[in-house]
Amino acid sequence: MWTTFKVGVLFALGLVTGGCGFFAREEAPVDFWQPVVDPQEQRLAYIAKGDKTYALFVLNLAEGTERLLVQMDRDIVYPSWSPDGDKLAFMGIQEKDNWDIFVVEVATRSLFRVTTDPAVDANPSWTASGSIVFNSNRGGRWAAFLVNPDGTGLRRLSFDRSTKP
Repeated sequence: MWTTFKVGVLFALGLVTGGCGFFAREEAPVDFWQPVVDPQEQRLAYIAKGDKTYALFVLNLAEGTERLLVQMDRDIVYPSWSPDGDKLAFMGIQEKDNWDIFVVEVATRSLFRVTTDPAVDANPSWTASGSIVFNSNRGGRWAAFLVNPDGTGLRRLSFDRSTKP
């Protein structure tokens, strides 16, 4: 009886609050997600729904023209501009449940897979010198890593933090 009561309360809360994932409701379109402006403040890179997956787009801010930059078989997230504005790094999935770091040249749309480890490689961010800092759970523990955009020079930046105060 207590379980039935809890389910009834959750259902009523869902109706009152307009629903959630448990209650069928149309999801709002995801456009201009995770926007980042290039260093010259002329272009906006962002994630939006492409043909079948979330893709990487670039908007020319002066002209208002949009260009699809990268669409993969699976989703793309967290774009980051290079310091010169010529490239974007992002997280993408090639194999199921394996997020890696990719770099795309904006002018040519040339795509390069920077990391290939079976661990999750996440949150790429460019350094001023042109390397990419990212998080990874390599070795079963999250840490910060640095890599060149061509995939060379990988090194761990962070140390294992003690759980003791």
